[in-house]
Amino acid sequence: MKPFLILCLSLALPTPALAASRDATMLERCVQSYGAGPQSEVIERCVGMFQPRCKEQTTIGIAECLMREQRAWDELLNLWWAPMKARAQANGTWDALLAAQRQWIKDRDAECARRYDAADGGSIRVIWGAACQRDLTAAKAVAFWYSLNR
Repeated sequence: MKPFLILCLSLALPTPALAASRDATMLERCVQSYGAGPQSEVIERCVGMFQPRCKEQTTIGIAECLMREQRAWDELLNLWWAPMKARAQANGTWDALLAAQRQWIKDRDAECARRYDAADGGSIRVIWGAACQRDLTAAKAVAFWYSLNR
């Protein structure tokens, strides 16, 4: 198993649900605040909200901070998946939505592994991999929100 995947698995260990929910709530409020504008504005203003807290940490600390935000975005993605699923089932597009989501997960993981490997063994690879997971998960969550609310 690649070191990046091991790191992701270790960072994905259960954390207190209250903290994750608080993080997700903060991100959801941000999305709602800027959701009247384009998706790019939401991504610019909301993705990386935790980063100021991350900057003064070690490489692993920064990666853990990035993955904490990724977990909050993933929580929103799962929250918004339920109404996406219900709508797709109602209009007969469920199979296509499910296939697209499964492909997106494969593509995200492949892209993040590519970015991790691009560091060629340097310690920055942990940060690049974690930032990739956060950024791509956040973008998908924002796309879900727009699909449901606009």
